[in-house]
Amino acid sequence: MPISPLMALGAGICSAIAMFSIVFGSVLALPLFYLAPLPLYLAGLGIGGQGAIIAAVAAVVTSGLIGGAYAALPFAIAYGLPVVTVCRQALQTSPSNTGQPEWQPFGNVIGSLTFFGMATIVIAAFMTINDETLGPLDQEVISFLGQALASMQGNIPSEARDALVAGLAPFFPGMAIASWIVMHIVNASAAQGVLVKSGRNIRPAVSFVKLTLPDWCSWLLVAAGLLAVLAPGDWGYIGQNLVIVALVPFFLLGLAVVHTFARSLAGGTWMLICFYVLIVVLGWASFLVAGIGILEQWVGLRKHARTTRNQETE
Repeated sequence: MPISPLMALGAGICSAIAMFSIVFGSVLALPLFYLAPLPLYLAGLGIGGQGAIIAAVAAVVTSGLIGGAYAALPFAIAYGLPVVTVCRQALQTSPSNTGQPEWQPFGNVIGSLTFFGMATIVIAAFMTINDETLGPLDQEVISFLGQALASMQGNIPSEARDALVAGLAPFFPGMAIASWIVMHIVNASAAQGVLVKSGRNIRPAVSFVKLTLPDWCSWLLVAAGLLAVLAPGDWGYIGQNLVIVALVPFFLLGLAVVHTFARSLAGGTWMLICFYVLIVVLGWASFLVAGIGILEQWVGLRKHARTTRNQETE
């Protein structure tokens, strides 16, 4: 039995309240803030496009009532529009040779989120560049981070603050958008899992280890890399941040490859635990995982591994 539109309305209200929980400083504020899109995805993937639209509109209106128009617009861009787009795309089907509906690959959804995030960076950067009252992009980011850290509670020594700002500034826009993409993917996957377990899902369960990416994700990465290397000044800065965003799908694909190989090992579960601890402790290890994803996309590591295992079996 599908979720009713009335529940979609309630889901939108809950989503907006969860997003604004960060303002009240509760212990649960950060987890609630990160899980704010979850009710929207529950409604969208449980009802369909209509449920996503109802929930998103309710959330935007609620956020506007709480924080005004300046809160409603960012919520619509960061949460509402992406959720509606993801849900509509994830629930699309096309006819197959077997006569059964063929669902849109989840990798296409990830690619669309990535393109949306990259486009957001380009548009925001273009507006900043054309504003004569503002300086170079990297300096504006440094200024923003400095003010944000200075306004935070707690006495952070100026030397430590400056060092933190200097370390974050070169890739902050890209890291922020990459985190945003991962947030949406985590919430969409969690919502789909809940719906599958409760029998309210529209789309069948998605297997993460079977993740594939469309070929155009590679072109996004190549274009971002060329911009970072060849463009001077502000556009070079934009390019290096676009590279961070373009690597997100390949990072997820790399995780799928690691999970695939872990399944074939006796101690695969413990290997995965150690693997994720390593990623958390050593942030740069994420780039190695993204490299595995790039190799999978261009060479086909899983395909070669299956071929090797089949030959050994014969």
